Amino acid sequence: MTKKRLLLVEDEPHLAFSLSLNFEAEGYEVMHAATGPKAIELFNTNGPFDAVILDGMLPELDGFEVASAIRRQSNRTSILMLTARAGEQDRLKGFSVGVDDYIAKPFHLQELLARVKRATDRASLFERELGKEDYVRFGECELDMSGLMLRRGGQIFEITKLEADFLKELVKHAGKVITREHLLETVWGISSEAETRTIDNFVVRLRRMLEEDPKKPRHLISVRGKGYRFDL
Repeated sequence: MTKKRLLLVEDEPHLAFSLSLNFEAEGYEVMHAATGPKAIELFNTNGPFDAVILDGMLPELDGFEVASAIRRQSNRTSILMLTARAGEQDRLKGFSVGVDDYIAKPFHLQELLARVKRATDRASLFERELGKEDYVRFGECELDMSGLMLRRGGQIFEITKLEADFLKELVKHAGKVITREHLLETVWGISSEAETRTIDNFVVRLRRMLEEDPKKPRHLISVRGKGYRFDL
């Protein structure tokens, strides 16, 4: 079986060495970059990668700039950002450039390994689960999940596999309230009430693509104290 490939972008040598050993022990092939420009070079010359584990604070180019550069090349690779700055504004900025998930430093190794596994499994899970709902129309939107494309009016947005996975779960339960906890467990593969703000920040980005007026959403509706409802 072909090994899944990771690009680890981390400038702290001891942490990079430790993480590489642990990822390799889990069966991954790992390439390491210590700077932003090197990460972009490796991504362009040695890809594709199943996931990028990206430090937020890097020399020369920060993690946000690296994530943006990677997304210009591919929307199919999962990007997980490791950062000591996991506040709401940083998360919103990260999601806006295509980051799929945040892991705050310091972190538990087993949690990181679990999230990386979920991220690298997403491609095969996503393709296997595509079915009659892979193309959906609602309002002015056309959602092509297999092509990772969203069209609204005359605009076309490329979406990531995580965004498609998230929308697929909402569409599957259209008209019903889905809790944040359910979305975390089903889409991100984690159970943590402390991470529910990840969902809220993620929804802000999606509404900018889905909604004519993101402040008055017609499709991705917040249900106070419960979660979200998707109306077709």
